Amino acid sequence: MARDSIYPDSVKPGKPVLSELPTGWERTSLKTCLTVEARKADIKNDHEYDLVTVKRSRGGVVRREHLKGKDISVKSQFFINEGDFLISKRQIVHGACGLVPKELEGSIVSNEYCVFTGKPGFYLPYIEYLAETLYFQQTCFHSSIGVHIEKMIFKLDRWFNWPFNIPPIHEQKRITQILSTWDQAIATTERLLDLTRQQKKALMQQLLTGKKRLVDKNGFRFCGNWSFLKFDEAFQVINDKASQVKSSEYLETGSVPIVDQSQKLIAGYCNSEKRYTNVPVIVFGDHTRCIKWIDFSFCPGADGTQILSATEVLDKKFGYYLLCNTDIPNLGYSRHMRELKEKEFKAPNSHEEQKRICMVLTAADREIETLQSQLDGLKQEKKALMQVLLTGKRRVQLNEQNSKVITYGN
Repeated sequence: MARDSIYPDSVKPGKPVLSELPTGWERTSLKTCLTVEARKADIKNDHEYDLVTVKRSRGGVVRREHLKGKDISVKSQFFINEGDFLISKRQIVHGACGLVPKELEGSIVSNEYCVFTGKPGFYLPYIEYLAETLYFQQTCFHSSIGVHIEKMIFKLDRWFNWPFNIPPIHEQKRITQILSTWDQAIATTERLLDLTRQQKKALMQQLLTGKKRLVDKNGFRFCGNWSFLKFDEAFQVINDKASQVKSSEYLETGSVPIVDQSQKLIAGYCNSEKRYTNVPVIVFGDHTRCIKWIDFSFCPGADGTQILSATEVLDKKFGYYLLCNTDIPNLGYSRHMRELKEKEFKAPNSHEEQKRICMVLTAADREIETLQSQLDGLKQEKKALMQVLLTGKRRVQLNEQNSKVITYGN
């Protein structure tokens, strides 16, 4: 067993504990379910090959590079087929496993990977969901050897000694079908969320540069002038680094949110007398930058939190969007502020046009927040469903009369 006391994010500390055996299921080793494949590839110098890798945290099998045979340093390679299940021997402790997609049929991997197909009675796509369970992840970790988390090597023989509770094949298929429905909904929502973010980004580029002009409350397009503003003309710093409240000053009472350098708004408490609302906040870390809009009572948190306010020439929320649209590299605190203060900001002279722009961008933000909430909900629902279906706490079967899935307790 691995001697490293530091567990990867994908594995919780502790020895794998198998749940009770559900009625009708079989307790067996995965050796009885999986066939180890070794389709030796005769690498030819003038042929071209796709090499793949498996992403951590069950992120899937992806193409790593496309090379001619003469450029492949490790000549011991093996073909993989669509639907194979891959385990990366060096990365499985971080959850690097997955099914081979159709587009990677015929790619090659080295002997640093285990390649599996399913034996009769085992539906191989089921293992992709089984791999997300805590028990599966812990068995992989405890079947790996090494003294450092990044140098551990997976030992297949050890892994095949662990018992698993396996449902009948028809139940494997139904569980896989149900969970894949959630995956499809999650993927659809992720694509829509990504598209909405791209649309907002494009909208910001148009609206915050004057390339696209909105209409006023009377339906007439804005045509007033825009001005270029220096940082000090557009913004004022209403707190400074030296005045930040230290983490050691946080109290156990109160209900004022604080910001930390991890780029997140966190629940915390501090004894600062300062309170801010409706202001942009920039969170600086050593190599990070994060801009937040604070529309509630707020006090500054750890060092690196910078509170800004717009001058009278700008609507405050418009100032926030200008900052969001500013291309500033991820620098440290002092260099970041120096570069920011050297920037020029373009803004309409009319506060009414500024407010109209803010209304459009705020609506886009709300749409993004709604989609993100939907995505988080779908992921939680899938997680909860997996916990009961993959342990047999809830059972599924096909109702032949109305072709619907019915559930009942074990």
